[in-house]
Amino acid sequence: MNDLRIALVQICPETGNAGKNAEKIIGYMEKAAKEGAGLVLFPECSLTGYAPEKAEEICISNGSAPVAAIEKKAGDLGIAVCFGYAESTGEDAKPFITQELYFEGKKTIYRKTCVAPREEPFFLPGNSYETADVRGVTAAMQICWESHMPKISSIYRSKGAQLLLFPYASGMSGDKCIENWSIHLPARASDNGCFAAACNLLSNGKGGGSAVWDPKGKLIARYSGFDEEMTVCDIGGELPREKYERGEETMHTLSYFDHSKEI
Repeated sequence: MNDLRIALVQICPETGNAGKNAEKIIGYMEKAAKEGAGLVLFPECSLTGYAPEKAEEICISNGSAPVAAIEKKAGDLGIAVCFGYAESTGEDAKPFITQELYFEGKKTIYRKTCVAPREEPFFLPGNSYETADVRGVTAAMQICWESHMPKISSIYRSKGAQLLLFPYASGMSGDKCIENWSIHLPARASDNGCFAAACNLLSNGKGGGSAVWDPKGKLIARYSGFDEEMTVCDIGGELPREKYERGEETMHTLSYFDHSKEI
């Protein structure tokens, strides 16, 4: 796996003010680029704010000016950006919860396929699972409570994912959020031999939390404060699947996903 420096940014967006939020996102993108990051991850609905009851009021199209401004800045800086918004369908229908990964002119869209029970009255589910290449690293997106669903991670792993991105909009505090993540996100990483990175939204003094796990499920970076903050982490190196492919596996470098095909 190629080496990649990633930046995770927990921010507090102004609900419904995508233009102002885009300016904040761009500011952190510039900061991340100065620190050598190749990919910047922002939380779920970081561009529009997360407010299910107001979804139809705050939703924007994936071709809107705030989205285009972020994409242009990513191109100018030569980095990848992953950010979220309530996405209008352009029709008389409910919006999607969308996470976009943009890099080198390519827009990869993931629409939350398993909307949470409280979201079902306000959002439509998506129906596809796409990966994106970021400087030779295959990345995939899985939104918030979908991190509890191993099947989605396995779908991405079957498509070659090396980095699983988990943008959140959880009201849990940073410490509580990371405590909760520590139950299942290390398993998403170790079962699939992938790096996993999670970043939570701030809202009304609540939320926050950023963390990264390596392919063995070991926590390698975290931030749990209540401030807007950027956490930088370097990932890369040999993955368990690479030893499996060479026939050099040991008990310490098992590629669980590859062996699961034999069940």
